Amino acid sequence: MSDHSKSLYSTWVALFLSIGSIACAYYTVIPATTSAQPSFVTYMGLDTASNATQLVGAVSGVYIAGCLIGSVLSSQATDSLGRRKSLSLASALAVLGGALQAGASNIGMFIAARLIAGFGIGALFALVPLFQSEIAPPKSRGLIVGTHGIMISLGTILPSWIGYGFYFVNANGTQWRLPLAIQCIFPLALALGVWFMPESPRWLITKDRHDDALKSLIRLHRSKHDCDNTFAHKEYLQIRAQHDEDEKERVSWIQMITVPTYRRRVGVAVFVMIGSQMTATLLVSVYNPVLYGSLGYGVPKQLMFTGIWANFTIIGNTICAFTVDRMGRVLALKIGWVGDACAMIGMVVSLAMFEKSGSHSAAIAAIFFLYLHIIMYATFVDATTYIYTTEIFPNNMRGKGMSIAIGSYFLILVVQLDTAPTAFANIGWRIILIYLCCLLAFIPFIWLVCPETKGQSLEEVGLIFGDRHVRVALDGPELSPEQALEISEKLVLPNVNRAECEHVEG
Repeated sequence: MSDHSKSLYSTWVALFLSIGSIACAYYTVIPATTSAQPSFVTYMGLDTASNATQLVGAVSGVYIAGCLIGSVLSSQATDSLGRRKSLSLASALAVLGGALQAGASNIGMFIAARLIAGFGIGALFALVPLFQSEIAPPKSRGLIVGTHGIMISLGTILPSWIGYGFYFVNANGTQWRLPLAIQCIFPLALALGVWFMPESPRWLITKDRHDDALKSLIRLHRSKHDCDNTFAHKEYLQIRAQHDEDEKERVSWIQMITVPTYRRRVGVAVFVMIGSQMTATLLVSVYNPVLYGSLGYGVPKQLMFTGIWANFTIIGNTICAFTVDRMGRVLALKIGWVGDACAMIGMVVSLAMFEKSGSHSAAIAAIFFLYLHIIMYATFVDATTYIYTTEIFPNNMRGKGMSIAIGSYFLILVVQLDTAPTAFANIGWRIILIYLCCLLAFIPFIWLVCPETKGQSLEEVGLIFGDRHVRVALDGPELSPEQALEISEKLVLPNVNRAECEHVEG
């Protein structure tokens, strides 16, 4: 399918939406650096509490439980309220939770605040890539949705280095409260700014707001290279035609399991999400300082190494965003999963050697494989997971599908973070060996169950999954300027001003 949209506006909208991605990562990673701050440990009484390990686990576990609930509820919100209202509501919850964390007076209040923040962040994890996928032209959807991964990486880097910098701040409260307050900036900006961007045209069509949908598409794709808005009109016709087919069979939660083509999508999405979790990357991101501490490094170096580790995430995700449209989603996942498995083998061997000998070279090797692991994950897996899962669902079940996919992601993460403190205390680095075995079991199936989707419109992906009725109008003859204008007039839209179009930046 040819892609005639040269407008940068949709890319700028996607970049702004990815402020929510920064929030997702910042809120998730900040406990790692916060719990390493001596003043936080002392203030919260974790240095004397007999159940300190369980409390630290609850900080992350309760948050992830909130994320799970938020991701599941996001489906109903986004289908009924729309993408913008849902994003604004989720962002407001994140701001509230972040503010309460920064002002927490005891560990109980801090844990409760993490739960509230989780409600909002879990919804943002599902809503941001969903919205991005619905405004992106097919040929650049990987790049546009890939900004979600890039900004998640930035959100991972920020708390890592901010935590490192604030370690040297003498004011005890400031040492951990200000980094927690900073996290509120990102969801607050998204909650306010989302009202200045167009609503998803696909959601507007589901609400029979066809004029608004076409206006939104024109606004998203208007370009000096396409003064007659031909691409926007073609996409509108395809979306509307597919919606008319979808309306003949509304999708319920039960049908997502009973209808074979829908069940296959759900299975693939959950498989990809859980398989990516078996790389143990998010577990490592939360317990990075603990791993470096087990190698004999003090707190300053733990935080420094964590910051360096985080830097690789943005480099890898940026490479992914600019290559995944050419490489393909499934090939990227194959390379990433196999590469991570190799890196995990290296980690296990080097950590075992360090435990046996205390060798400095073994410690350096372990850090090298930790860095290789995140490079493979960030370059091939992280953003690709969100790109792939958002585009395999049709319009009439995308909200439900993403809530299930992200819900499965957080369900596994709840188990990971709930068991991790005890596992680290009892078996240490050997927990990585458990994840390695799980990942090796998942790898062969990616060749069997995951079809490639690169270059297809969201409507055309249905052909790959065996849908009976799929509209592929964009593959048909080009719309002439007269046809585009005729559609505009029928929909009572303003005529295209060619002189005005010449000034559109694209």
